[in-house]
Amino acid sequence: MFHVKPSPAEKQNIFSRVGHKNAALRECLASLIKKQADVGVALPSAQAFLMALVWGKVGGSLAVVVGSDNDHSSSFINDCRNLLGDDLFVFPPFLDTPSIVPGFFSKDHHCFDRSYRQLHHRSPGVFLVPRASLSYLVGDDDDDAMFLRLKKDSQVIIREAVDRLALWGYESADRCIYANSYSVRGGILDVFPSYSIRPLRIEFLSNKIESIRIFDPETQLSVGQRDMVEIQKPPNHVGSGSAVALSAVLEERTNHILYITSGAISVSPSGVPGSSHYCEKINLDRLSSVALNQKVDDVLLQLPSVFLFNPKKRPFYKEKEMTSLNTYLSSSFSIPSLGVACLVVFGRRKASWRPSPVGGFASNKKIDSLAEINWGDFLVHQDYGIGAYRGLSLVGDKKSEEENITIEYSDGGLVYVPVGRFNRVHKYIGTGGGSPPLSRLGSGAWEKQKALTKKSVSSVVDSLISLYSSRPSSRGFLYSSDPDLMAKLEETFPHKETEDQLAAISDVYRDMEKDNPMDRLICGDVGFGKTEVALRAAMRAVISGKMVFFLSPTTVLSDQHYITCLNRLGAVGVVVDLLSRFKTKAEQAAVLRRVYGGQVDVLVGTHRLLSKDVPTNSLGLLIVDEEHRFGVQHKEKIRQLKRRVDVLTLTATPIPRTLQQSLIGIRDTSKIETPPEERQPIETSVHYFGWGFVADAIKKELQRGGQVYFLHNNVDSHLFYLEKLRELFPKARVESAHGKMNSRLLENTVLSFFRGSIDILLCTTIIESGLDVQNANTIIINNAHRLGLAQLYQIRGRVGRGGRQAHCFLCVPSGVKIMPDAFQRLRAIEHYSALGSGYNVAMKDLEIRGAGNLFGYEQSGQISRVGLDLYNKILSEALEERRGAGREEKKEKLSILFEGRAFIDRAFMPLMQDRLFFYQKISDCIAVDSLSRIRSEILDRFGVLSKSTENLLKISKVQCLLYPYPVSSCNIQDKKVSFVLSSVSEGTTPQRFVEGLHVALSELPEKFKASPFKKDELLLSFETKNLDAGLRFALNFNQLFARLLLK
Repeated sequence: MFHVKPSPAEKQNIFSRVGHKNAALRECLASLIKKQADVGVALPSAQAFLMALVWGKVGGSLAVVVGSDNDHSSSFINDCRNLLGDDLFVFPPFLDTPSIVPGFFSKDHHCFDRSYRQLHHRSPGVFLVPRASLSYLVGDDDDDAMFLRLKKDSQVIIREAVDRLALWGYESADRCIYANSYSVRGGILDVFPSYSIRPLRIEFLSNKIESIRIFDPETQLSVGQRDMVEIQKPPNHVGSGSAVALSAVLEERTNHILYITSGAISVSPSGVPGSSHYCEKINLDRLSSVALNQKVDDVLLQLPSVFLFNPKKRPFYKEKEMTSLNTYLSSSFSIPSLGVACLVVFGRRKASWRPSPVGGFASNKKIDSLAEINWGDFLVHQDYGIGAYRGLSLVGDKKSEEENITIEYSDGGLVYVPVGRFNRVHKYIGTGGGSPPLSRLGSGAWEKQKALTKKSVSSVVDSLISLYSSRPSSRGFLYSSDPDLMAKLEETFPHKETEDQLAAISDVYRDMEKDNPMDRLICGDVGFGKTEVALRAAMRAVISGKMVFFLSPTTVLSDQHYITCLNRLGAVGVVVDLLSRFKTKAEQAAVLRRVYGGQVDVLVGTHRLLSKDVPTNSLGLLIVDEEHRFGVQHKEKIRQLKRRVDVLTLTATPIPRTLQQSLIGIRDTSKIETPPEERQPIETSVHYFGWGFVADAIKKELQRGGQVYFLHNNVDSHLFYLEKLRELFPKARVESAHGKMNSRLLENTVLSFFRGSIDILLCTTIIESGLDVQNANTIIINNAHRLGLAQLYQIRGRVGRGGRQAHCFLCVPSGVKIMPDAFQRLRAIEHYSALGSGYNVAMKDLEIRGAGNLFGYEQSGQISRVGLDLYNKILSEALEERRGAGREEKKEKLSILFEGRAFIDRAFMPLMQDRLFFYQKISDCIAVDSLSRIRSEILDRFGVLSKSTENLLKISKVQCLLYPYPVSSCNIQDKKVSFVLSSVSEGTTPQRFVEGLHVALSELPEKFKASPFKKDELLLSFETKNLDAGLRFALNFNQLFARLLLK
């Protein structure tokens, strides 16, 4: 259900405008406030509205106990959210549910703890409590035992605070990402209270609290400041204290309690006889304009209190005569005996209130390969080969230490990689399965293997060059444009284009304006607007007199694309037709006759489009949806078409081959990662499978008028699950869809689900590429641990296509041990719940599963021997060399020898993954601004920098400052700093440069010496007082060097 947060002024508008001229409504509210009698009203929306009015009159805290009728209470709670927004606190019905899987996030605990915290503080608001939760036991400690209060500048012993958190059940963690966890790093304590949206960071100086900050659990960066916080003991952690029922806390800490049943608002659990009021449900959407206006006139004439719920602020008949509210109710209604009516304007799209993000849900984390390596993982060093990661080691004597990556090779040989050379190391990704043999240092075998790989990729380069050369350097015509027609098409798009979508459209237009044919990959989540990009390209081709093929892997998906093209392109005069094997032979023949006669502009279909009898003479653009789902023969036909037409490929999670082609630059790629405005992240959670939990999840979706996918990928047991679902939901329409069904029956079943004729669809992974069913917003995936990461991501994308909050429940069997890879996949899909994570998921899946057979068996072996990253590098260089592009090598940062300690202290940053993460960021940094941001991030997360960490950042700053200049190395010693210049400015001889150097430095106190070093290199040496002075001099040398180059 969608929710809009009403502002305090709007809420007050509700309460202040009620009852002035309405004695019946005043009397009704008084009977509830004074607990004199029940009010019999059956409709959930009416109950929620009256309850909100009661709270507006009573003020303070109001407890509302909701009955056991789940359908009724769910609708009532949704309407309460719309009316009350942040003033509503909901206790979940079950906390100790057996479906919760250890190691995964529990939203129920977050909701309970947040609501209980507000209740304990007697915060004003409405507290909704399911009747079943009244007996739940919570801790009953005094305030000192209940809270850990922390104030800036106060004296607190950090160890005592940590011990208290551990006593309360908080778990120690490397990073605070999930609720009920804490992390200690030197003088910094991070805490993620279970009731909080964001974790806290408390920075200590000795026993004094220096600062209290709120930080983002994803980026780990601070986003706000606090002067004081209080951390509450989790209410469900009784510990050594006493325990009381939740009902007792409600009695003590709220001003008023009401009870909601399916037929009344009661003032006591047993009820007090009162008046019953007839409530008429009004459906404005089904009324014609005339009937609607007449209905509004009747309501205004008969009832003194009329409210208009109009979240989109659409023009409405006589709206000025009503109290307008920018929020939403699930239904319109009138209560004649109370003189009140609520009219709801739904319009085309309902407005949405986005719930606050909860720890463990929204995330868009990038893959940082070195930051995620573990002891024993395989690494590839470009110069030494494949070895095993053996942690970080301090190298050098006590005066000049630095931390290096340690890689162990065959026969125990070790290589130490300094920070400045991290870019030569990457995590090994092979072709899946088995461990690679370790390289042997000094044997020359690695150099031979690289040479062999370079020789081997020549066959791949030949095929790629053949593809490029077979495609004409010029398409032979220019695409024309009709701004008026394009504008008409753009006007029919019902959404606002996102930034990424506009960028992708611009990329496609630019490709179509080039001489050579287009081959572009559009990568974006399902529902992110890839099809709209394709429609704009199709329109451009049709305007230019060219035909368009829109190719889809399944008939059902082709049907949807056909409907979309017909509605959008057909509306501006484009002739769209459909060709698939589900059409009769006579129907197919008729379509082909129209194609041969030039009467079709856009032809949508499955692989039937690739048949020999389909003419392609006038074909200008081929749009391919999910190319990887086509068979070998069909892919070959697509490759043949690519040689002479423009190709636009659409995908959500590119398969390894497509992804690799993108990584090495063979295919142009546009990524759409910005979600549409109304889209919300899909709430993803992992549960043990149980019919009670499943039934509750399905019931909630059906109650709000939605549809449900139930994915069970074993066809042999489909009949059992089908009968079970029909038994649980006898009134629902439940059907099955799987690949072994008759194709015509399968199509009809899926289309029935699309049209809303089926409530629950029991299915297999056949829905992976399916229809856009905007009303389906719950998916239950049974045995989710057996599916791949990219597959899970694609399947989850079947829901959440509209603006409603969607739910994905990943179910695993209880009592079965989840293997590490499967656990990693489930954690990743739960973590990557942010919109637009498809490309990251594909990269993570590539890492977990391996690259597979990308370019044939022989090349698969080469990838296994050198790793995917190095293989890509060799292939890319060979391809550029053969195409004569003159590959530009990335300049290496200058090498710096520092006679001091320059590393990140383990005591300062204990977690090895954190140090690796920042070492890699520092290693990749070539700009001072970027380095400043890294420094700020370290300060924020870990506090005051240690001396060695400060030195490391200063050395990196020297590298950044001198990166634009021809300085190849620098040596900073105790009383001397030297620089090696690899060249001087063009047109300047070394002799003139040295003369200019004497002039430029004549006024400086530092003595210097210039002498030849190696061929065409110059060594400049400067005397300094000490090591710190030498480092300061190096930091300023770029200014002097710039002056020298200008002379």
